[in-house]
Amino acid sequence: HRVVFGMLALLVGSVWSAPADATGRGKGVNFPVSCSVAAQQAFNEALAALHSFWYAQAAKEFLAIAEREPDCAMAHWGYAMSRWTQLWAPPRQDALDAGLASLRRADASAKKSQREADFIAAAIAFFGDNDKLDHRTRLATYAGAIDRVGKSYPDDREASLFYALSLLATADPLDATYARQRQAGEVLERIFKELPDHPAAAHYII
Repeated sequence: HRVVFGMLALLVGSVWSAPADATGRGKGVNFPVSCSVAAQQAFNEALAALHSFWYAQAAKEFLAIAEREPDCAMAHWGYAMSRWTQLWAPPRQDALDAGLASLRRADASAKKSQREADFIAAAIAFFGDNDKLDHRTRLATYAGAIDRVGKSYPDDREASLFYALSLLATADPLDATYARQRQAGEVLERIFKELPDHPAAAHYII
């Protein structure tokens, strides 16, 4: 598809030309959280690292926010999401345990909006019951939950991005039609055109 190839050419020249720890990593990322102003900026930077597959750094940064502001629910959510590498192998048990513990802290925090609570609940759908349900089942449940978050907040680009990622993560490798990848691509191409500096659409398209 010429649009995709053209975008990939731009991405190679723009996304990968700067080191992952470059200043302004969070440019284009705007995920409102019910925390302090300082935590908001740090959260956006950490989320940019997560969207760039820089999981260890994202976990470190989200954890630092949570230590400074224990009632910042989404810092705990971010730490959990950084322990789950959605596009790769299923998380190890220690990552699932750490993620679920962090999500429980997020869920218990009174300092969160309904939107934030919905993101947290979607993540719990994956991390919870991991001793009873297999990876693919929990992943499919999460995909459905994050899809509902996106439909509840249609202007929320982050919800759309995480939904697109869930489509890629749940794609059947034997499906020669690439139905889920194409569906994800439609979402990602649209957001890339709207937010060319946002690292998520760029990386997930690649």
